[in-house]
Amino acid sequence: MININKRILILCEDEKSSKIYFESFKKDEKLKRNLSSVTIDVFHPKNHDPVGLVTKAKEMKLKAKRERNPYNEVWIVLDRNGHVNIDQALITARDNKINVGLSVVCFEFWILLHFEKTTKSFPKCDDVISYIKKKYIPNYDKKINYYDLLKEKIDEAISNAEWLEKQVSSDKENGVKIQDLPSYTNVQLLVKKLIRPDKIKKI
Repeated sequence: MININKRILILCEDEKSSKIYFESFKKDEKLKRNLSSVTIDVFHPKNHDPVGLVTKAKEMKLKAKRERNPYNEVWIVLDRNGHVNIDQALITARDNKINVGLSVVCFEFWILLHFEKTTKSFPKCDDVISYIKKKYIPNYDKKINYYDLLKEKIDEAISNAEWLEKQVSSDKENGVKIQDLPSYTNVQLLVKKLIRPDKIKKI
């Protein structure tokens, strides 16, 4: 058992699929021992556009620090999906040491990587969902918890996301912002912390 006492805050833009997904880690029987001394707080704030998420994350981070029960890591999980203020949000998050789990075009792209290695670009989130329904989960619905189905494929999803990172590395080196890439996710960075909480930063 990993003997640590840590806190991690996750603010989700999406009140359905991503929030349900991250809430499920604490209930995973295989992870319970490692996560027994880790507090995972998952919220969907009222103002959940990118800037709203960062603002709430800053508030909660400061409040926890004032109460002398600080978070080891603070994350916001958001989609690119048509947001106009995402650039500002990412800069503010970086400046305030808030981690960002970003998916292009939406969280469902991370779900898709559990099933295939791809750089496929989707104009809208509905297109990703339609693709997942057609090829992998016919009854896919954002309100349904698919964690039990996905957990056996988490290592594959992480591997596929890391492969995708290598595929887009030249674009990033040439100055393309991650939110402007045709397909992208770095949600695996957060997932890896939940699987191996000893990797969560020390305060």
